[in-house]
Amino acid sequence: MPQLLGPNGRPIKASDFTNKKAPPPKTGEAFGQWAGSDADFARLPGGGVVQFDLSKLTLPDFRAMRDHYQVNASLSVLTFMLHQVDFHVECEDKKIADLCERQLREIWTPLNRSLGTANWAGFSPNALNWENDTELREVRLDKIKDLYPEECRVHWKLVDGYAPPGFSPPKFKVFDGIHQSPGPLTYDDEGRIRRGYSWPIPVENSFWYPLLMENGDYSGRKLLRPAFTSWFFSVLVHLFANRYYERFGEPTPVGRAPYDEEFPGTPTDGEPSYGNVKMLEILSQLRNRGVVVLPNDRTPTGAGTASEFDYTIEYLESQMRGADFERYLTRLDEEVSLGIFTPILLMRTADVGSYNLGVGHMQIWLWMLNAICGDRKQYIDKYILRKMTDYNFSPKAPSPKIVFKKLGDNNMDMLQAVIVELIKNDKAKPDLQQLGELAGLTLTQVKQLADNPTADAPPTDNAPPTNLAIRTATDIIGRVQPQIENAFRDGKFGPELKVNMGYKRKLEKALEAEGTPNAVSYVNRMYERMDRWVQDVCALGPDEISGPDSFMDMFEKVLTVEIGALP
Repeated sequence: MPQLLGPNGRPIKASDFTNKKAPPPKTGEAFGQWAGSDADFARLPGGGVVQFDLSKLTLPDFRAMRDHYQVNASLSVLTFMLHQVDFHVECEDKKIADLCERQLREIWTPLNRSLGTANWAGFSPNALNWENDTELREVRLDKIKDLYPEECRVHWKLVDGYAPPGFSPPKFKVFDGIHQSPGPLTYDDEGRIRRGYSWPIPVENSFWYPLLMENGDYSGRKLLRPAFTSWFFSVLVHLFANRYYERFGEPTPVGRAPYDEEFPGTPTDGEPSYGNVKMLEILSQLRNRGVVVLPNDRTPTGAGTASEFDYTIEYLESQMRGADFERYLTRLDEEVSLGIFTPILLMRTADVGSYNLGVGHMQIWLWMLNAICGDRKQYIDKYILRKMTDYNFSPKAPSPKIVFKKLGDNNMDMLQAVIVELIKNDKAKPDLQQLGELAGLTLTQVKQLADNPTADAPPTDNAPPTNLAIRTATDIIGRVQPQIENAFRDGKFGPELKVNMGYKRKLEKALEAEGTPNAVSYVNRMYERMDRWVQDVCALGPDEISGPDSFMDMFEKVLTVEIGALP
C-alpha cells in the first residue's frame, strides 16, 4: 500500500499531527547551588586594595551607623514613607481577599516596622504568632515579633538535586525556618548551661525577608554598606573639626621680648627678671577681653627711619576657616544620602532654587519606593497571605495578592479634571465613606452620610422629596418653627421651653408603607433622641443661640440625618 513520505523520507503518521505537550523540565530543586560570596574588592593592576574592605563589616558595625544623623534621617523617611503606601488585596474569591486584607491591615504597622530592619541589616527575621479568634471563627495573625538580626540565621533543609544515572545527586539548601541564638539560658540533659535553642522556629511561624536578594544570599543587600566610607570620615572630620574650633576659637598667643633686657625685682623678692620671663607672665595671665600694656621701645631695622617694637603679642591663627569643614561635611552627608538611595534635595534645598529640580528628585525617589514595594510583595504574598488562606480556607484555594498603589504619579491635575467631568455628567459617583474619612468625620457621621447621601441637602420646593419619611420631615419643621419664633419673641427660649414635634403617627405609617419592620420602635427611639437634642440646645439659652433661624438651621440638619438613618 503506497504511503506519503515526509521531508525526512520516512512515512508520515497520524501521530505526527496531534498536539502534544513538550517533555516536562526537571522540577523542584534540581540544579544550581543558589548561594555565593558577594565580596568584591576594587584593586589596582597588580594588586592592592584601594578602598575599605566592606565585606568584613558586621551587623554591629551597621547598627552603630544608625546613630549618625544623616543615616537616621534617610532610614526613617524610607520606613515612614513605605508605611504610608496604600494597598489592597486581590483574589478570585472575594471572601479570601476580604479576610486577608482585614488581617493584614491590623498588623501593617508592626509588619512595616519589622521590614524596615532589612534596610540597614539586609534582612529581617520575624516570628509569626497565630491565634484562634473564637468570635470570628478564624485563625488570625496576632503578632509579628521582629527578632534581633545578630541573633538569627537561616535553618537549612538539604534536598537532593538532579544527577544523571550512576552519579550521586548534589545537595541543595532550602529555607526551613529560623535559628535564634543566643536565647535565654537552657540546660542540657547533664545539667550544663548552654545558650540559645536547640530547635529552629518552624517555617509556618517564620517570616524571613531579605532586601533585594541576589545570588540566593539570604543576608540580603545592606543599604548602609555603600555609605560606610562616607560615614566613617564624617565621624572623624566631626571630631577633628571640633578640636580645631576649640583650638583656634581661642588661639594661642605668641609674645616677643628682648632676652637680655633686665627688670628690677619687686620689694618682696628683690630678684631681677628678664624680658622673656616677663612676657611669659603676661601671656599666662592673658584671658578673653584682657588688656595688656607693653613698653613702646623700638629698635631700628635698617637704613632710614624704619623700626619695630621690642615687645609684641600676636595670635597663632590658622589659614583654614570653618566654612571649609562645613563644605566637606555637607559633601559627606550627601554621599551618605545617595548611598542609601535618598536624593539630595529630599533633605535640603537646592543651591539654584529650582522647584522642578526638587520635584524631579522626589519623583525618582518615589519610583525607587515602588521597586522596594515590588520586592516586598513577593514575600508578603507567599509567606503571609498564602498562610492566612491555607489556615482559614484550604491549601487549594486561590492565592491572594497584595497590590500596592503606585507612588510618583504626576498627572493628578489631569485626573482631577477627568473625575470632575465624569461626576458632572453622572458618569461616576464619589465614595462618600472614603470622602468622609478624608474630611475627618467620625464613623457615625460617615455611616449616616453614606446611608443617606441627601442628608446634607434636605428637599426644597424645587426638589421633591425622595420618600414619604422625608416629606414628613418637612411637616415636622413647619410645626416646630413657629414654636421657636414665638419663644424668642416672648423671651421664653431657655431650659423650660417644651417643643412638640408632632406627626409621630404619620412618620410611623410612612415607614410601614415602605415595608420597614418594627417602624413604631424605630420612630420612638428617634423622637427620644430628637427631644434630648432640643432640650440640650434650648438649655443654652439666647446667649448661645442667636435667633430662630440659627436654631431651625441646626434642627433641620439633625432631623434630616436622623430620618435618613431610619431603615
